[in-house]
Amino acid sequence: MFTAAPQSLRERKKAKTRETIVRVALDLFARNGYSRTTIAQIAEAAEVSPRTVSTYFPAKEDIVFDISTGTKDRLSNAIRERPEGQDTMSALRDWLLTERKFLDEDHELHVCQRTVIDREESLIAHEHALLREFEVVLADGIAADLKLAHSDLEPRMAAAAAMAVFDLLRAEGDSSRTEGEIPVVEELLAMLDQAFAFISGGVAALSAQRQA
Repeated sequence: MFTAAPQSLRERKKAKTRETIVRVALDLFARNGYSRTTIAQIAEAAEVSPRTVSTYFPAKEDIVFDISTGTKDRLSNAIRERPEGQDTMSALRDWLLTERKFLDEDHELHVCQRTVIDREESLIAHEHALLREFEVVLADGIAADLKLAHSDLEPRMAAAAAMAVFDLLRAEGDSSRTEGEIPVVEELLAMLDQAFAFISGGVAALSAQRQA
């Protein structure tokens, strides 16, 4: 979630201000609507100036996704630092389990974020754009598994298939989830395991084909 508290008093104050802005903004977005909430209203609720809000967050959507900062880096680290012999899809599965602690640290805030995103088409589109960055991370890992360049077609196909699975499960879950509800990681993994096995099998087949 939010980054660990810095050492200096000045940095701690800046981190506290940033966290306060995010918390009050998400609450306002959830209660009053993202589009209808202004920077001035956020500043008033956070007891800072509108200029301060804009300094920390140049775009309003940056506030919504601030608590997700670092997620991609953690996935990248999990794939890059995976144990010898572990493939990218297995590393992705392990990463999903470790990510649960970040949700548990402030579950209500993440539920609030999910509610805000689900209600706003522009935020859903922004989230999808961010998820494409995850696809690049996966493609890099799969390329290493196959001993290919990350720009080659095979790793990009496998990464796109993995992200398509997440999109499909998300769409399926939207019909059964209540607003703002975050899927339970274990339940998500139960559904993903079959898809991961399918994709991993495809990657293995590509690898064997390359070596033939």
